[in-house]
Amino acid sequence: MGKKELLWELAVKAVKTLVALFTLFAMGIFVESLPYARSLPFLSASLPVSVFLNAVVSLLAVIVFVRFGAEASPAADGMFSFMPEAGRLGRSLVKILALMFSYYAFQEAIFPFIAGFEWVYQSVFLGFTLFFVVRAGLQIYGSSEEISRFLIGALRQGTQAAAPAAKDKAE
Repeated sequence: MGKKELLWELAVKAVKTLVALFTLFAMGIFVESLPYARSLPFLSASLPVSVFLNAVVSLLAVIVFVRFGAEASPAADGMFSFMPEAGRLGRSLVKILALMFSYYAFQEAIFPFIAGFEWVYQSVFLGFTLFFVVRAGLQIYGSSEEISRFLIGALRQGTQAAAPAAKDKAE
């Protein structure tokens, strides 16, 4: 499959994911705006039903987003052939973004139950984020020779293409 087809396949998956995320967030905003959901407690008085339902919607959004990373991985491998396992790097980056979103999305639902121990919540997210950052960094480092060869090759092609154009102008 050519790179153009892979790009279109990736675009279809991205738009599908955006539509799903938009639908989930619209549902979350609707539920949050319901007056009877804001005052109705769930499990305890410190956790309203609207906060719980928003946490569920956020969890579904994270699942959709991480699934997009998995589905887009083969297309990334084909599009970025100069980098071994580019799809794996893409999945790591998607997971980092999902963790950053999740950190804020679940705070309101979790913090009432862990008062005084918020550092545990923050430590868990820091640990997972650092794991995926280090994994991505090591992968880029491991592929640095292939990336360097690609960049130097592109630079050489650019200077070779520019040299005949400059020669034509001189004549």
